[in-house]
Amino acid sequence: MAQPPPRTVPATALDFATDAYAGVHARPGKGLPHARAVAGLLVDDGADETTVAAALLHDVVEDTPCTVEDVRAQFGDQIADMVAALTEDRSIKRYAQRKRMLRSRIAAAEPAVMDIAVADKVASLRDAARTASSISRRKLSHYRATLRLAQAAGASAGLVEELDRLLAHG
Repeated sequence: MAQPPPRTVPATALDFATDAYAGVHARPGKGLPHARAVAGLLVDDGADETTVAAALLHDVVEDTPCTVEDVRAQFGDQIADMVAALTEDRSIKRYAQRKRMLRSRIAAAEPAVMDIAVADKVASLRDAARTASSISRRKLSHYRATLRLAQAAGASAGLVEELDRLLAHG
């Protein structure tokens, strides 16, 4: 009898995220639907499986009881380090300082992390447009600062162009 094919890393990450978000109240535009939207943008952009898996998990530490170490135990160092770079340090109370630190960690991480950060903003802006939700000025300022970093870092041209377009029309 033939063995079933091995599960892909993104499929395992989707299962992990689904379990992590079970019973967790996520803010509107966040949670598992957001994670899937971010991962979908990266799939469409031609990202590899590791990047797609990290995209599915990018908010799981912020939004659920899961820790970076939980991600590390399941997926190894590379994906855990990507998720850690994308996770805000909640001990930093001031919004601008917290976001500045997040952007500097993203910029210092491997290039795929910047692509995930850009896809995250694109997914959030698309969701806001679809639901006629507003995004605060300070969040839009963070998105623009992320866009400038992504442009300087040579992030995915398609994702950068889409973020630029959405910010220009937002």
